[in-house]
Amino acid sequence: MNIYDFAIDFEIKNREFYEDCAANTEHEEIKQVFLELAKEEKKHENIVRQLKAEKKVDEVESGILPMAKDAFDKISKNMPGDSVMGQQQVDIYKKAKVMEADSYNFYLEKAEESDLPAVQETFKKLAKEEKKHEKIMDNIVEMVDRPNTWLDDAEWYHLEDY
Repeated sequence: MNIYDFAIDFEIKNREFYEDCAANTEHEEIKQVFLELAKEEKKHENIVRQLKAEKKVDEVESGILPMAKDAFDKISKNMPGDSVMGQQQVDIYKKAKVMEADSYNFYLEKAEESDLPAVQETFKKLAKEEKKHEKIMDNIVEMVDRPNTWLDDAEWYHLEDY
């Protein structure tokens, strides 16, 4: 399997994972974050398909961090202080964080291995986007695993700009 097919395959799996997470969460704001992440993974899949077909590549960068911050601001206002999700839910979100870290590492590694400037540039940009997703998942894990600690951070400065 070439790098394009491999990347397309894991982008599809990541999208399906986020769609499943969205379908299985009761929190509307978290559901919206997962649906946005699924949309991003579909976009990444399309970008890799464009690279594979040697076509002009769509813009990689997204505005997901401000959207996620707004969603988490709403969650922090509506979540009861004693609300703790089950460990199974936390484990699913931790799996997503690892999945995003793996995607980040894959894109960086493959960018370095490629001798095609367009692939190098696009894969580095995709890696940067995957790092954003990882940070979002890190915040979801922190929020659902330790809501009281997470909610104390009223400034919500967990998500830095990349």
